[in-house]
Amino acid sequence: MDYGEILTKAWKIIWKHKILWLFGLLASCGALNTMNSGGGGGGGASSASSQANLWHGNASGAPLLRAVPGGVFQELWQNMVEVPVGVWISIGVLAVLAIFVFVLVLSVLSLFLGALGTVGVIKGTSMADQEEPNEKPLSFGRIFKALKPFYWKVFLFHLGYQVAGAIVLLMFFLPMILLMVFTCGLGVLLLIPIFWFIHQMLIITTIAIIEEKLTVFDAIERAWQLIMENLGQVVLMFLILTIGKFIVGLVIGLPLFTLPFLPSIISLLVTGGEVTVAGFVISLILFLLLIPIFVVLTGIFQAYILASWTLSFRRLAQKEELSPQVISLSSEENAEND
Repeated sequence: MDYGEILTKAWKIIWKHKILWLFGLLASCGALNTMNSGGGGGGGASSASSQANLWHGNASGAPLLRAVPGGVFQELWQNMVEVPVGVWISIGVLAVLAIFVFVLVLSVLSLFLGALGTVGVIKGTSMADQEEPNEKPLSFGRIFKALKPFYWKVFLFHLGYQVAGAIVLLMFFLPMILLMVFTCGLGVLLLIPIFWFIHQMLIITTIAIIEEKLTVFDAIERAWQLIMENLGQVVLMFLILTIGKFIVGLVIGLPLFTLPFLPSIISLLVTGGEVTVAGFVISLILFLLLIPIFVVLTGIFQAYILASWTLSFRRLAQKEELSPQVISLSSEENAEND
């Protein structure tokens, strides 16, 4: 497998057919993981003292609250205490249900969009790889029309993968914790190859469904066969893409995420530790201006990764077709037919 040809061709495809950036951005929606956010707080005594200062209007450390009458917060707190416990329980239950519904809707929506983007990039790359160099760039309508026969099959496959993954995680969560405890964390190293293989099976199976028009179970069998027969080449391609993505992410990501904070840092240095309103506003404006750049880069990265794997699949499949064993078998079949 010619890695240079694949990587170069993948870049040429996504650069010429820029509509794949949009599909790449949609594909990245399906790759998002739900993350638990947590934060630390200060000491309990400090917090209580701060609240007391706020109640009595002595919030010297909070300039924005100086204009607030001293008894407002105390009165608000007393009103909250007077509310019956049952009301607070009802509010808590409704809040939990609202969060659950929101997360569920967001997950289903990301799965829909992720499947659409993944199928779009794979099918668009396959179409571009078969076209002449002087052909016009692919349009959204043309790709969308070509991906429709595969969309629901890929969506159901990804949905089944998510459900099965959640069930397996719940079943083996405790054993994995015990493995990490008794091996001092080294047990995680044993799980890395397993998770990598499952991830590669997901990618190759999805490509097989689209490229060879297979059913889900036939595509899983095909992906297993292709990976096991070309394990070294698949691992090397994975390492190339991972290292390349890491390097590009550092080169582009560091300026992208540090530039918005420069005005605030400069204001801190100039004023001796106080952030000015001007510095904060400039940082906020720069951050908002850089969001579209980050979104575009996300679509490009995801499109390039999927395009590279699609071309890898196509080259490995072509190599099988041109192998001496396949050629001899086809010759024997032709001789029998004659």
